[in-house]
Amino acid sequence: MKKKVTLILVLLLVAGGAAYAVLSGMTSVYQSDVHIIKKKSNRFFECIKFKEFGEASKFHHPSEQKGVDIPKMIEDLFKVPPEQLDIQEVNVLFGEIDTSGVLGKVKTRCTVNVLNAKKTRNPEVMLYWKKMEGRWYLKLRSTLERKPATKFEN
Repeated sequence: MKKKVTLILVLLLVAGGAAYAVLSGMTSVYQSDVHIIKKKSNRFFECIKFKEFGEASKFHHPSEQKGVDIPKMIEDLFKVPPEQLDIQEVNVLFGEIDTSGVLGKVKTRCTVNVLNAKKTRNPEVMLYWKKMEGRWYLKLRSTLERKPATKFEN
């Protein structure tokens, strides 16, 4: 009788652990949209870190990839030419999806060394995502493109 109870408890424990792993996105069996955009955000910054700008542009929808200048956008964002930017670490702080399930955002904090200046910065960057044709695409223009600030007029 004790063996049966022990076996049932062990099976419940294993099943609970497996369910937790699947639902928390630790396994690739099932990943929520939040886990997907967090993972993609991490991969995007990995491409930037290793200067794979062509690969980084592929996070944008194919119809909008033409003419995207990732190095220029990175320079506008970090205020440093990409060749002088050394991304050391990327931390995903949080991710969320809107109620429609089509829009998402991921907040990150990077540790960045500016080469030849001996400066370390820790900028927070918000990445915006949109689900199109069943896949998540980074909205590069709204994420990376910075326009000059204009004065607010009354």
